Amino acid sequence: MMILDPVELLDILGNENRRRILQLLSFRPFYFNEMAKRLDVGPKAVIDHLEMLERAGLIECYHDQSRRKYFRIARKTVVEIAVSPHSYGVRAYRSESTSGMDSSEPKDLRVLQEELGRIEDQRCNLRKQLEEIEARDMEIKRHAAAEIQIYAHDNLEAEILVALLSGGSSTEYLAERLEVPAVLVEESLKGMLSRGAVKLTGGVWSI
Repeated sequence: MMILDPVELLDILGNENRRRILQLLSFRPFYFNEMAKRLDVGPKAVIDHLEMLERAGLIECYHDQSRRKYFRIARKTVVEIAVSPHSYGVRAYRSESTSGMDSSEPKDLRVLQEELGRIEDQRCNLRKQLEEIEARDMEIKRHAAAEIQIYAHDNLEAEILVALLSGGSSTEYLAERLEVPAVLVEESLKGMLSRGAVKLTGGVWSI
């Protein structure tokens, strides 16, 4: 599994025409003129969108026997966004694995439909499990937020403690994440260290 830059992908997918291109390519490969006609977008704009998608590794091109250039989706890419009252996170990754199915083996369309149905059932079960995990995660973070108010003397200390719930961090990383000058973050951390609210091990702060 290859981890990607989620901010870059969100910027790319924020454009409607790039999303339309990916939607088209999810059905089958397209060559440039065919794609421009279907999208009803100027050739220069389509070229720019394709180049950006290709640089991001979302699509790739190849030539058929007549040397016509086709575009297709390169591989499965997943972007996950989680927003709750006590957390915000974006994760993007690319799956390099394959299912192992022999694509050269002919299969009846009804059989394939049944296989897709079973996969969708599995996906629904996984989604239900994920919802249960997220609910438990939110409950724990809600309790943690209440406890943090006991340890924190001001809002900055509270934000630092919330950030440290995700794991140990350096002063510089915390400052960048919270968008606060490092000197202020370090001052707050030292104050909490003296009260026993945090600890410092090898340059890494933790709860």
